[in-house]
Amino acid sequence: MKRLYLVSCMFLLCAQSYAQKMEFLRKSETFRKNGKSNAFHYWSVADDTLGLTYVATLQARGTAMNGGKNLYELWLGCLVKSRKTGANAFIFRSFQDSDSTQPVLVLDLYFADEAAIARNDARMEKNVVYLFGNKGKPMPVKVNGEDTDIPANAWLRYETPAGNELKLSKGGAGGAHITIRPKEEQAVEYFSVSGFGLGGMVPPPGTVGLSFNTGRISPVPVDFGGLMLEVMRKTALPGAAVSR
Repeated sequence: MKRLYLVSCMFLLCAQSYAQKMEFLRKSETFRKNGKSNAFHYWSVADDTLGLTYVATLQARGTAMNGGKNLYELWLGCLVKSRKTGANAFIFRSFQDSDSTQPVLVLDLYFADEAAIARNDARMEKNVVYLFGNKGKPMPVKVNGEDTDIPANAWLRYETPAGNELKLSKGGAGGAHITIRPKEEQAVEYFSVSGFGLGGMVPPPGTVGLSFNTGRISPVPVDFGGLMLEVMRKTALPGAAVSR
């Protein structure tokens, strides 16, 4: 399965500059890497290890230096670090985050053979869209013309049969508007919905080169989306998420 990674050279440099502490808690004594891997597959069933070779256990810890504060930044740091080990897949182990502690993400890194990757891809959901919102408060969004809220610390899930449309919008002028037209066996898609912020519009001629947007709807890499969903499922309140 092809994956759209939002990891350009700029992102790689940013990930390395985040204020994070990366630490290998354990390493295999027998694994021998065969070059660097650009893939970083989210492994959806932790007990299914056929075709997997253990590489290492990696811990990413955010610091107080205004960096590595959220799950995505920690995951991106793990992705960069994993490339040097020869790993191409990860299994989620734990994520700790609170207002009083620094966030800590722990992943087991593996090398997965082609048959294992095909098996993992085959069990991914099809024709489904997930919307992630805010930590701590609901995030309003318009879906197919109707106002709704993404629950705090949770998500919305929409089934998207082939031939149907799912229209997402956030904000008015200067906001985000996306129409999803799924095909048969369309791979699962994840989106992050956010509120008012900087950027997202081209400033009119003769104005200062600073613009604002009234909302964003950003695609999320599928392997991070799988991780995000697993973390939220283990921390969300019962009934917080909505499936439609």
